[in-house]
Amino acid sequence: MTVPLRVGIIGAGPRGLTVLERLVAHAVDAGSPLHIRIVDPYAPGAGRVWRTDQSPHLLMNTVLEEQTVFPDAACDVAHGGTGPTMAEWAESAPPAGRFPQRRDYGRYLAWSWEQITASAPDHVEIVHEPFEVTTILDAPSDAQTLRLSDGRCVDVDAAVLCVGHIPAALSDERTRWRRFARDAGLAYLPPGLPAETPVDTLRPGEPVLIRGFGLNFFDLQALLTHGRGGTFRPAPERGPLALTYTPSGDEPILLPGSRRGVPYRSKPITPAHPLPADPEQQLRFFTPETIARLPLHGDGLRFDAQLWPLILADLRSAWYSTLARTRPDVFAEDPSKLLGALATGVERVVAEGAAHESERWHIREERVLRAEVIAAEPHLVFTMRRLLRPLGDGSFPDRGSLRAALMEFLRTDLEESLIGPAHSPLKSLFPVLWQARALLKELVVDDRLAPASFIREVRGWFEDFVSGLCDGPPPQRFAELMALAEAGLVDFAGPQVRITTSRPGEPGAFIATSPAAPGSLRARALIDASSPANRVQQADDSLIRGMLDRGQLCAAAHDLEDGTRVPSSGLAVTGSPYRTLDAQARVHPRRYCLSLQLSSVQLGLAIAANPDTDAQTLRDADAVARAVLGLD
Repeated sequence: MTVPLRVGIIGAGPRGLTVLERLVAHAVDAGSPLHIRIVDPYAPGAGRVWRTDQSPHLLMNTVLEEQTVFPDAACDVAHGGTGPTMAEWAESAPPAGRFPQRRDYGRYLAWSWEQITASAPDHVEIVHEPFEVTTILDAPSDAQTLRLSDGRCVDVDAAVLCVGHIPAALSDERTRWRRFARDAGLAYLPPGLPAETPVDTLRPGEPVLIRGFGLNFFDLQALLTHGRGGTFRPAPERGPLALTYTPSGDEPILLPGSRRGVPYRSKPITPAHPLPADPEQQLRFFTPETIARLPLHGDGLRFDAQLWPLILADLRSAWYSTLARTRPDVFAEDPSKLLGALATGVERVVAEGAAHESERWHIREERVLRAEVIAAEPHLVFTMRRLLRPLGDGSFPDRGSLRAALMEFLRTDLEESLIGPAHSPLKSLFPVLWQARALLKELVVDDRLAPASFIREVRGWFEDFVSGLCDGPPPQRFAELMALAEAGLVDFAGPQVRITTSRPGEPGAFIATSPAAPGSLRARALIDASSPANRVQQADDSLIRGMLDRGQLCAAAHDLEDGTRVPSSGLAVTGSPYRTLDAQARVHPRRYCLSLQLSSVQLGLAIAANPDTDAQTLRDADAVARAVLGLD
């Protein structure tokens, strides 16, 4: 009798599910018996993040058409076409641009689990173990022993870590906040999944400081308004998607603040998903062909000096092409002169490494645009400063002025999202950055960037810049936020927000201040809505923390040209199929990682696989499956 190959997949969320699907798909080529244990205390498929029992008020920030578990014809893997996309799975075709409930994605993932397990050939056995893996031990026989939270031990020949978000140890600052809240009888809710945040402890009518203005904030906003019985009603006389809010009386008063002081920009409405479908929105300058012409320096390409000028040219091209179609009155000369100057400038960047080429582009803009129009409508000019700092660099005379500026930001961004990339210069940047991030991700995977540039430039500023324009909430969340502010249930803490605590002898409170506005906001509750750090060195779980402490895993580090060694957020791994390294830099031949912990070698790990894109996530899962089965 042939001894079966035993595989353990730790984590049954989307990443673990894609590995399982690829193992089952390739099992026909392997031929020999295959025993797969997929270990997760949560339901397989949906996992912890996409649980099907979470609130219906929580939405995805991507549309139905952007999700798939199964590789399609565009994906460069064997045995594709094994299942539907989420849109194909849906019972009826929804209108374009619909943002599903998070639990609907969980239902799709749960259905995919059932489909994959039901389609497995007879020689493949799949078992879901509804427990945690607390430890992985290396057995003398080359097997790995998974110790489960119920006390049992399971031996496997190969282990795949798909653990997703892991608990993180609190920073010193957060530890102080927690201690202060406990001693003063206040509420401090640390970072976590909004669906698991104990918002029921927050009192109606009382202010709540919220540190962070990203997607977690909007989930919390929904739970504390919709989720407490309040009602949003359309107000079409005030504009498309405009809303009013009728409180239930159970809502707290929300006081969000963050480094930029504004939320990520809302997703534009467009029928093309994944983006782009319009040839006008294709990248023209930041392309594999242009990148191949760039000179190499030392240990790789430089992002700021070589790649960013190409992306910037595409951003300017998209902006002014859209502006030329929608506002031809803005141009004093033929807009094609400006676009031609961009092409000439890119050639200088490629051939000469022209460091200040973007300054020449700005001069060309001033010549081509009508001065009187720009003086009246300065927002029609493309400027990075305005994109990076939407509230500007100055301060406001009072908090009312800050509030008015925030409301204007929300209103104009919502209007731009509703007309979409084809008609909004601002939203035309969305498909450009979407594509640029995908291509940059391939360059990172192929190890073509200089480590210093990857750490200090891509990670240092570009990632956050792209997220601010591409990773925001559905447009309706902006409409809801404005309605809540008008109902007196939201105020804004401002940019560069600083959270401190009251002094001894004062009434206990958390205090938010911003250099952009006078005064302060005080509250007896603080929610830390920052996104999880996902830094393995801060891991506070039994599995990853324990393996790091025992030297079975190692946090990655980047060696820079000057001899500096910079720690990374992810695990030390090989290239694809991402075998793990131990503390002595030894490769484990049968242990793989496919999750957020690949951040040392990849970008955009939180992004789901998109149909029709040759998705990196699915190719990675395929490479792991083939390696496990010995097919390479």
